[in-house]
Amino acid sequence: MLLSVGRHPFFTGFGLETLSPVVEKGRLQVDRSGRTSVPGVYAAGDVNGRSMLAHTAYREAEVCVGQILGEDEEVNYETIPAVIYTDPEVASVGETALSAAEKGLEVEEHTISMRYSGRYLAEHEGGDGICKLVLAREDRRLLGVHLITEYASELIYGAGLMIDRKMTTEEMGKVIFPHPTMGEIIKEAVFNIE
Repeated sequence: MLLSVGRHPFFTGFGLETLSPVVEKGRLQVDRSGRTSVPGVYAAGDVNGRSMLAHTAYREAEVCVGQILGEDEEVNYETIPAVIYTDPEVASVGETALSAAEKGLEVEEHTISMRYSGRYLAEHEGGDGICKLVLAREDRRLLGVHLITEYASELIYGAGLMIDRKMTTEEMGKVIFPHPTMGEIIKEAVFNIE
């Protein structure tokens, strides 16, 4: 068993405290472009406590550097994937039904067995996994994807891209997935929506 608790941002001892940036609930407050409350001071990574993942920090750093160089960029925190590297892997991106409800969004969920993927079926005799889509009820725009399967970490970025592009089920149904692949499960899930 692995128990990992108590991570928190560390931002003292190197002079930042002399600038007095806004810190709230133990996190350095930044906007989506990495700007702190101190003009000209940007922050990326765990120090802002928004999404304490390496791939988030990489994107935040790119955005901060872009801002410093005069580009107008932001981090889209709604499309940052998360993965639990177990066997099978668990991956998610975007909204859950609960998080959507907290934002006042009306959604519908559609779950499909990974056994709808020919490749999964060929590689996992008797196994099962799931793919869940969270869609906006009004226009069936993709808001979230949640996977439990091998290769989930390799699939989830594509789902994040679809969410970022605000794709509907109609648009997702037109995406050409290579066959046979695990990624086809997203298209299968779309086809199985009544």
